[in-house]
Amino acid sequence: MMGKTLHFDRFGRSFGLGVLLLCQPFFLEQALADEQMPAAAAEAPADNKAASAKATDKEEADKTDAEAVPGKVQLEVDIQGLEGDMLKNAQAYLGLLQKKDDPHLTELWVKHLHHKAVDEIQKSLQPFGYYNVQVKASLEKQADGKWVARYMVDPGPRVKISKVDLQWSGEGAEEPALQAAANAFPVKAGDFLDDEVYDKAKGRLLELANSLGYPDAEAKVARVLVDPVKNSAAITLHLDTGHKYYISDIRLHQDFLDPGFVQRYLVDVKPGDTYSQANLQEIQKDLVKAGYFSLVDIHPRFKQASEYRVPVDVNLEPAKRQMYSFGVGYDTDIGLNLSANWAHRRINKYGHKADARLKLSIVQLLLQGNYWIPIRDPRTTKLGFSVRLESEILDDSERDTLDLEAGYYLLWHEWITELYTELKYEQFTVGLSPSTESIFFSIGATAERSFFEEGNYPRWAWGVWVDLRGSPGLISSTDYIRTHVKGRVYLPVFTEGRLILRGEVGLARVGDYDKYPNSLRFYAGGDNSVRGYDWKSLGSKDEKNNVIGGKQVLTASLEYDHRVAEQWLAAGFVDAGNAFNDNLDHVFVGAGFGARWLSPVGTLRLDFAWPVHKENDSTSLSDIKVHFGFEVLL
Repeated sequence: MMGKTLHFDRFGRSFGLGVLLLCQPFFLEQALADEQMPAAAAEAPADNKAASAKATDKEEADKTDAEAVPGKVQLEVDIQGLEGDMLKNAQAYLGLLQKKDDPHLTELWVKHLHHKAVDEIQKSLQPFGYYNVQVKASLEKQADGKWVARYMVDPGPRVKISKVDLQWSGEGAEEPALQAAANAFPVKAGDFLDDEVYDKAKGRLLELANSLGYPDAEAKVARVLVDPVKNSAAITLHLDTGHKYYISDIRLHQDFLDPGFVQRYLVDVKPGDTYSQANLQEIQKDLVKAGYFSLVDIHPRFKQASEYRVPVDVNLEPAKRQMYSFGVGYDTDIGLNLSANWAHRRINKYGHKADARLKLSIVQLLLQGNYWIPIRDPRTTKLGFSVRLESEILDDSERDTLDLEAGYYLLWHEWITELYTELKYEQFTVGLSPSTESIFFSIGATAERSFFEEGNYPRWAWGVWVDLRGSPGLISSTDYIRTHVKGRVYLPVFTEGRLILRGEVGLARVGDYDKYPNSLRFYAGGDNSVRGYDWKSLGSKDEKNNVIGGKQVLTASLEYDHRVAEQWLAAGFVDAGNAFNDNLDHVFVGAGFGARWLSPVGTLRLDFAWPVHKENDSTSLSDIKVHFGFEVLL
C-alpha cells in the first residue's frame, strides 16, 4: 500500500526537471564506455569464472551496442490520454523525448530512458494534483529500424484538499489587509490540489506583506502533505511578517540639479513613510516622469537600518540636455508639410526647460517657442511663456499673427488647467474686407480632462476641452468674450465595435466684428469637423459668397468602428454642423466610410466622405473628399 508523500514548499509545474534528465544519458554513455574498454590478458585469469562471466556479458553488450551505432537512431514518441498543460509538462519531464533528436542517441540509451519514462510521467502530473497515475508503456523496433515508444496515460482521480491551515504571525499579524487576504485565500478545503494555484496564492500573500512594510515576511512552514491512497492533501502555511520597516531618509545622489528642487518631486513618499516596494516604485516613477534623468537607481540600505528604519539611496544620472527631431508628413487639411522640433530639458540647475517647433506647408507657417519654469510641486504646476508666429493663406482669407502668452499651469482635481494672459497682434484679410490690423490683450483659462482604456483599441473613453477668454475694448481693438468647448465619447458596442460621439460648441460676443481677428473666428469643415467638406470651408459668407467665419459654431459627429482584424477597423460615419453669426440657417451634413490601422502609438485614419447635400447645389462624385490623419489618445 502506498504511503503518504510529503512535499516541502513546491514551486509550480516544474519544467526544469527535463534538463537534469538530459544530462543522464551523457553519464550513462561514459559509464558504458568505461565498461566496454577491453581488459588486458594479464588482468583476466582463465580460471576466474566471475571475470569470464563478466567478459561474456560485456561482449553481448558490445554486440548489441555495435548493432545500434551504424546510423542515427530513429525514434517516435507518442503520449496519449493527456492534453494542454498536462501534456506539455509530461513532455518536459520525459527524458526520452528530450533526447529524441540527439545525433549521439543509441539503442541502449533508448531502452534505458524508456525504462524511466513511466516514473517521469507520473511525477510530471503531481503538480496538477494527480498521484495515482497509470501508464501503459511499450517500446518496439519496427521493420524499417525506427523505434516507437508509446505511453497510454490514465491520470486517475485528482487529489482534493482536505484541510488548509493558514496563519499569520509576527508584528503585522493583525493587519486588516493581511487578515482579509488570508480569509480570501483562493485555496480552500474541497478544492482540487494544484501547485500553480497554491504557489501563486502564497506568493501574493508575501507580496502584500512586503507592500505593507514587511520586507522580511517569509513562510515559516509551507507544507503540502499528500495521501495518495485517500486522494487527499493537507496544506499547512504559516507566514511570519517579521518587523515593519519605515523609510528613515531618502538620499539623492546627483550634482547637476539643485538638491532642493529635486526633493520637491518627492511628494507622495517622504521619510517616515512605510518602507515597501510600492513606495520605492512611486519614488522612481515621479523622478522618471520629471524628464531630467536617464537613470533612477534606488537602493535600500538595510545594513544601515536602525530600529527598523531604512535609509534609501537614489542614484540619478542626467538625461541628454537637448533633443532634435525632423519630419515630413501629410495632412488632408494643410497638405504636405515639413516639421522640426527642438527641446532643451535642463537649462539651469532649477529645472527650467525650453522647446520650439516649426511646421511649414503651402497654406500655413507656424513657428513657436516655449519657456517653462517648474514651481511649487513641479509635477503639477509650472509657469509657461510662449511666442507664436503664424501665417495662413486660404481661398477666402489670409492672416499673419503674433501671439505672446504667459500662463500658469496646474493640475486641479484631475483637470489640466491653464490660466493665461495673451497679447495678440494680427493683420488679416477676410473676403471682400480690406486688410485690417488688430491688437488684443486677453485673459483666459483652459481646462482639459480625459480618460481612456489601456491598449491601442480603447472602446471606452472620453475627453473634454474648454477654453474661455475675453478682453474689454479699452485695451483691445474691440471688446469680446469667447467660449469654445470640444468633447468626445467612446462607447463599446457588441464584442468588437465602438461608437464614437463627437461634438463642438463655440460662442462669442463681439463689439465690432470687422476688427475681430480671423484666428478667433469659428469655422467648420475638415478632418476633425464636418468631413466631406474642405478645411474651414463652412461659415458665414459675404455678398460674394466668401467664407468669413462666424461668431458661433456647432458641429456633431456619429461614427461606428468595427474590428475586422487584429489591427484593422472598418468605419462608417455621419457629421453635421456649421459656423454662423446670429442664426443657424443651414446645417451641412457629410457622410462616408473609412479604415483605421491601430499602430502601437496611435490610430492611422483614412476616410472617404461626401456632402450629403450642398447649399443650393447637388452632389456629384467629384465632391468626394479623402481625409487622411493620425490620432493619438493622450
